Amino acid sequence: MPLLLLPLLPLLLAGAAGCAGDATFQRDSNPVVLLDGPPGSDAGDATPADTQPPPREGGSTPDTQPADSTPPDQPAGSLVPPAGGSSNGSGGSAADHGKTRQAGSTSYILLVPQSYNASKASRAMVVISGTEGMTVMANNLNGLAGQLGLGDVIFAVIDGPATFGNGQACAAVLDDVRARFNVDNDRTYLLSESAGTRAGLSLGLSLRQSYFAAYWANDVNASATPAKSAAQLGFSPWGNAGPGGALATATAIVNGMKSAGYRLPADAPYSGSGSTQHGNPQQFIAALQFFRDKSRQ
Repeated sequence: MPLLLLPLLPLLLAGAAGCAGDATFQRDSNPVVLLDGPPGSDAGDATPADTQPPPREGGSTPDTQPADSTPPDQPAGSLVPPAGGSSNGSGGSAADHGKTRQAGSTSYILLVPQSYNASKASRAMVVISGTEGMTVMANNLNGLAGQLGLGDVIFAVIDGPATFGNGQACAAVLDDVRARFNVDNDRTYLLSESAGTRAGLSLGLSLRQSYFAAYWANDVNASATPAKSAAQLGFSPWGNAGPGGALATATAIVNGMKSAGYRLPADAPYSGSGSTQHGNPQQFIAALQFFRDKSRQ
């Protein structure tokens, strides 16, 4: 699947305010109703929008794993994966860049740096797209990563609508990437976007909470609180939320992170350029910049 390089970052910033539908930098400008209550209810905080999208044909169904569930390889009281180590995965290479892989029933796109060396631990990021889909999201990341200090990161890009609410499907992608690549245990990140919010909250605050050094929930339209505190995890994760116009929802996420002992930047929830507009590229760029120096240690 060919990936299109984006214009230089200064051009993106200069035109960000009006380029939500730009062919070279496409963003999810249509917030979906993604509520804290069950589908079809009017509970919770949501931005005014069209109706909640059903999963795409062949997509995953929402997971039902309890909020306090832990991976089967996580003994009580231990940090999984271990601090200071890596996954030592094998079989993946820079030649996988742009390829679509399958983790169980879930498809995802890999972006792999040309510099990838299996003998060294690499940073990795799971990205759950909005309604723009995983191909457009991968194109955006492919053009921005190097300009934002993330050129050495392995990206696993998941389609948000296809995995709507299904954190377990996204956990399978994380496990697949760790099995194929030598992923740094302390520098693995999560970014969820709009329609990917509910799956991201499930994955990052519950199912694989201890795996992520940092989690940014962007263009949010659902909220949740971490299943475990920093003391229970054995480290303090980094966190933030980009409102995209849904300030109350982003505040709820950030307050939950703060109560759990997460490390937060001074501007949490994010209040900079683009924070009041769903799908604004400037908020998306701020989200990516957030991850540059983050580690579990």
